[in-house]
Amino acid sequence: MLEKELQSHQWKAFRRHSMFERNMGVKVFMFVIFGILGLQLMSVGFLLEQILLDVGEYTYAIDTFNYILFPLFLFDFTLKYTMKQSNSMQIAPYLTLPIKRNKLFNFLLIKEFSNIWNLYLFFLVIPFGLKAITPYFGFFSAVLYILFFYLLCVGNSLLANMVNQLQKINGWLYYLPFLVVAGLFALTIPSWSPIGEFTVKVGDWLLEKNLFVWLAEIAMLFVLWKLNQRFMRQEVYRELQGKKVKEAAAFTGLSFLDKLGEKGEFIQTEIKMIFRSKRLKQQMYMMGFFFVFYFFMLFSADSQFNRIYFSKLFFSIFLVGFLGLIMSQYMFTSESSFFDGLMARKHSILNLLKGKYIFYSACSVLTTLILMVPVFMGKLDFFFLISVFFYSIGFLYFLMFQNAVYNKSYFDLFDGGAMNWKGTSGNMLVVTMLGMFLPVIIAMIIAGIFNETIANYYMLGMGLLFTITAKSWLRWTYNRFLKRKYRNMEGFRSNA
Repeated sequence: MLEKELQSHQWKAFRRHSMFERNMGVKVFMFVIFGILGLQLMSVGFLLEQILLDVGEYTYAIDTFNYILFPLFLFDFTLKYTMKQSNSMQIAPYLTLPIKRNKLFNFLLIKEFSNIWNLYLFFLVIPFGLKAITPYFGFFSAVLYILFFYLLCVGNSLLANMVNQLQKINGWLYYLPFLVVAGLFALTIPSWSPIGEFTVKVGDWLLEKNLFVWLAEIAMLFVLWKLNQRFMRQEVYRELQGKKVKEAAAFTGLSFLDKLGEKGEFIQTEIKMIFRSKRLKQQMYMMGFFFVFYFFMLFSADSQFNRIYFSKLFFSIFLVGFLGLIMSQYMFTSESSFFDGLMARKHSILNLLKGKYIFYSACSVLTTLILMVPVFMGKLDFFFLISVFFYSIGFLYFLMFQNAVYNKSYFDLFDGGAMNWKGTSGNMLVVTMLGMFLPVIIAMIIAGIFNETIANYYMLGMGLLFTITAKSWLRWTYNRFLKRKYRNMEGFRSNA
């Protein structure tokens, strides 16, 4: 009865939201994408038995599949940890009612069984399991195997939720799971590793209907369930005790920015938002991952990265302009909770735009200086890097700053989830996609018609043009925003 009431509350909150149509459109779009992915995985599932028989050393395809099961679940965990948004609800209003908190937590945890992130591998295993298991072990064994696999996916999701709760306590813990996953994956590579043989043995016990395997899985799910309850309870306590305010005060300011006047104040506000916002902080952590990936591709012996102009260009622009790309897509929406206050006081929104541009460009300078290391080692061309730098802070930022004109969605600074669509609008997606891909496409067309050197000269010239005229196009962007300010500000308020 309670579960039905809670479901009713969540549906009503979703249905009565002022942006119901847009949110429903996003959900339908995501379901269509996952539906297409599910059909593709089912197609692979039908072919997987023959593929594994050809490449594997075992008599049965299911044994080869069990051998690679551990790396598969490491991949599944990484995907869920980085992209899956944890189920959430406003628990505070229910705390004054005579309802046990564990019932509220159980309501959220039960949703894991129908979460779409736990179903994508399910589409792969159903056709494969029926084809690879039924002829040799019977239909009932195939059904039990598929059910066991699905429960492992749910357990992996509970583990990802728990680790995500941990990194909320300390942001630096975000990187720890990647190191652990990399270490565990490295253990599966050597031929002497017992992990593959162990998972094959567990699979044999499962097909032989060994009760011990089921008891072990139930015990694992029970432990993960209880741990999730505990971490969710701690998160509620942290929110009630105002832990977020304490953490927000961790950054006090940078005194040298005071010399920039109002622009410096806005830069400090931007830095504080990054430190305070879970959502922005998670995206900033990804910058470390891209740095490692970029350097790995540059210094890898057999990598084609440096030889393929598109990959080198795309990832270089993405890395040099990373902060601007991430933050400028939320231009003014990140300030939506206090934008009325900015407009009501004697603050210049033009200075806000200038402060953001200075901050993003300064971060691009820092990134470029770090990338001078591979330049000195002969892994990256100096002229190419300088061209990418000016292209990013010039043409790329010009395109991305147009989000200031069209953004009109409310952004919750304390909301979490790297794949969170709240605060995202169609205008934002269009402008961001143009900003990310149009500069690369134009440079690639020039490189295709002429050569890479001409493309680098084009990037340098275009970048310098937009960098030198930054004050002009920032004022032009500001004037265009003024024409839409009431419409945008109404969106900030109505979407909250």
